[in-house]
Amino acid sequence: FSTALAFAAPSPTPAAKVDPKENAELTLKAPDNLKVKQSGEVSFTIQPIKGWKVSLEAPLTVKLSNGGKVTLAKRKLGVKDGAKVGTSFVLKTAVEGSSSGTDTVKADVVYFLCTEEVCKRFSASREVALKVN
Repeated sequence: FSTALAFAAPSPTPAAKVDPKENAELTLKAPDNLKVKQSGEVSFTIQPIKGWKVSLEAPLTVKLSNGGKVTLAKRKLGVKDGAKVGTSFVLKTAVEGSSSGTDTVKADVVYFLCTEEVCKRFSASREVALKVN
C-alpha cells in the first residue's frame, strides 16, 4: 500500500481540558472502519497549549502497537514522519486491514514542549479502536 501522506490543518475541536502533565491536547485518529486489504491512515496530533511549542530539535517519538487485525506501515514515528500544521505537529503512517475483527491501535509518545524560557519532556499514551470488515 502507498505510504504517501498529505498533511492538512486539524479540524477545529471543542476546547478540551488539557492534562497539566501533558501541556498539550493529544489526539490519535484512525479510520472507524476498514475492509480487509483496504488502506487508511493513523495520525497523532500534538497541539500545545498557548505559550508552548513542540520542540523539533529534541527527541520526539511515537511508538505504535496493535492487536494484529491491521498492519501498520511504521511502528515508530519521529520528526521525519510529521509536519508542523499551524501550532500543531502531526505525525502519520499508513494502516491496512489484514483480517476481520476489532483492533486497537495504541500510541506511546515522548515529546518536548518549549516556552521562551524552558523546555520540558512529556510522555503520554492514547488508544483508538478500528473495525476491519
